[in-house]
Amino acid sequence: MEHTLIIEEFGKIKKAQVEISPLTLFVGDNNSGKSYLLSLIWGIYSADASSVIFHGMEKFLKENYLESYEELHEFVRQVIQNQTQEIKISSRTFADILNGMLQRNKDRFAAGIFNSEQVSIGMLAVMIGQEFEIVLRGNRLKNGISFSYNQGSFGMSFLTEQIEDNVNIVVNDVFCKMLLWFLKGNTYCSNYNTVYLPAARTGFMLAKNVINRVGREIAYDAFEFRSREEIQPFTKPVIQFLNMMEALSLDCKSPYEDITAWMEASMICGKIQYGSEASESEIRYLPDGGHDSLPLRTSSAVVTELTPLLLLLKYKQFLNVVCYEEPEMCLHPRLQQEMGKLLVRLVNSGICVAATTHSDIMIQHINNMCRLWEMGSPKELMERLELSDKDVIDLQKVAIYQFTDLGEYSVVEKVVPEDGEFRVKTFSNALMEFLEQTTEVQDFEGD
Repeated sequence: MEHTLIIEEFGKIKKAQVEISPLTLFVGDNNSGKSYLLSLIWGIYSADASSVIFHGMEKFLKENYLESYEELHEFVRQVIQNQTQEIKISSRTFADILNGMLQRNKDRFAAGIFNSEQVSIGMLAVMIGQEFEIVLRGNRLKNGISFSYNQGSFGMSFLTEQIEDNVNIVVNDVFCKMLLWFLKGNTYCSNYNTVYLPAARTGFMLAKNVINRVGREIAYDAFEFRSREEIQPFTKPVIQFLNMMEALSLDCKSPYEDITAWMEASMICGKIQYGSEASESEIRYLPDGGHDSLPLRTSSAVVTELTPLLLLLKYKQFLNVVCYEEPEMCLHPRLQQEMGKLLVRLVNSGICVAATTHSDIMIQHINNMCRLWEMGSPKELMERLELSDKDVIDLQKVAIYQFTDLGEYSVVEKVVPEDGEFRVKTFSNALMEFLEQTTEVQDFEGD
């Protein structure tokens, strides 16, 4: 399903139309809205049926879409009465309902992400491509009912005790599930499997044991407790990041072991120890060839920057979406290239990645991997470059958006590939200005 987010008047962003791809990069000027938009995307992919987006939905449906609501209500009732049923609904209907709910609750949704009622958004809407027909099926099971639909992205089930007293609960949940799919597009995912890695991750990692979880949620989640004036709160993505760092499961069998092993060997040159390998919940670093592990606070910035992602890949059972602020932070140019390789490997393992970046090296690496994919991954060249199929990526899976600060507001434009690669103007312009300065200095010195 083609899926475009429409955003207007959000922070410094005047207007943006964003299609989230498996690998989406935001590039451009500082203070142009990149992190704002990344936080909004985190909020969208973290949304579930309890989200503020759906507040007042039943009343909204009865006032504006009564025919569709009653049709689905009767469909559910017949399924409960032990009948296998099928109903056809236009995708346009769900898109219109979703956009109506977004229009009603957009400001509360944006303010909730940032824990500040000063944050608002002029427009938040979803535009789908070609209209299609959704076939929703319902089946009565031995102990309840289940629903599925023709796109096959998810199913729903309800136990008998959940449906006997109130059909409305089932109807509203069905609407929520379908609307969430329209909101998230093909990257439909659980809120538990979406993570935000903030730019200040090193500081948060070093302080996480000091910031008590209960105290953090009560003291810093100011939007919920209306104590804005006394406390400067963390944003919701940061709170969730800290909670995830505390909820890592040592019993988890990670599906990303090959990625974490490569990261430890190629990027941090050592191993990250946690739990039974360290001491209680302490995180420690064991350098290659070393005998004694080190507290994280005594490790290099490269280690502390990469540790959060490493731990999530090691000890979280599954990840759908990673929102990554400046993944190249503290990385030498060689390691920036390796970070580009890491992002491609994450995408090829099934993780959707959205990131802000200032790294032309990282983007050029991704360009190279797109070219290799287009060439069919020639064996001789791949072996010479020490690359495998998991390192190349289809250009169609990558989207890059350029943010340009015009003073009072920023414009967001999609970077269209030229000759099979992405050329980012802000990087090339900055390089040309630097080369011109160098030439001026050299010419003056020569004179």
